[in-house]
Amino acid sequence: MREKFQYGDDRVSFQIKIKEKFFRNKHDKNKTNVLKNINITIKPKEFVCIVGPSGCGKTTLMNMIGGLIDSESQVIKSTSRDTVEVEKFGYVFQTSRLLPWLTVKENVELVCDTNSPNFDSDNIDFLLESFGLKEFMNFYPKAISGGMRRKVALARALINNPKVLLMDEPFVSLDQPTSESLYDVLVSYRKEKPITVIFITHMLKEAILLGDRILFFSKKPGTVVFDYRVKSIRKPLTLDNKSVDSEYKKLKSKYPQLLEGLV
Repeated sequence: MREKFQYGDDRVSFQIKIKEKFFRNKHDKNKTNVLKNINITIKPKEFVCIVGPSGCGKTTLMNMIGGLIDSESQVIKSTSRDTVEVEKFGYVFQTSRLLPWLTVKENVELVCDTNSPNFDSDNIDFLLESFGLKEFMNFYPKAISGGMRRKVALARALINNPKVLLMDEPFVSLDQPTSESLYDVLVSYRKEKPITVIFITHMLKEAILLGDRILFFSKKPGTVVFDYRVKSIRKPLTLDNKSVDSEYKKLKSKYPQLLEGLV
């Protein structure tokens, strides 16, 4: 069951406190610890990237935040002085997860309450047009490119105006030009509607280019070993950005085992 989060004004802070998260093997009942001693505060409208070795619990953490995995009474909440309980998440997975028998527009419409008096199909049209998908609204997923399918998945995650956007390696396996076109779509949207983003990636340059802050995780059981504030200028919004490349090289030089979860 999805956890209830609280949102209020701009003074809200997003808090995640997990003492331990483990899974039990169904066959021998052995316990595997995947997360430990997580204590993170995320500011409103902050873009936070999570980087760490494979299997360190990044996706588990994101699924706990989004309510896809039971948080087991551990603290994952948002608080402010004046709170209103809402469940407002957008989720973008590693694959687009579009239904092949639905058109582009229908895939986005799928997450909307079409019976609500507030539902307006024009909102979908407007969002898809702003993402450069106007001509493809009535196409089926197999008829559009992989990059376009990722755009549709992003539009689907944003159509209900989420307060928090959870992104689990959303641009993995795409070529650089396609990834960079999607960076532009995401950044342009956030300029119009600033929202909190929690973004998992294995690409340090991608994290520096997009994030305000990077949380580096250790090997399993994952914990935050380095909380880093990004300094780079993000123009141009490309992976060969000189400022990003310089910051990347400095981090790699100072912390050569950072991507392995060691500082």
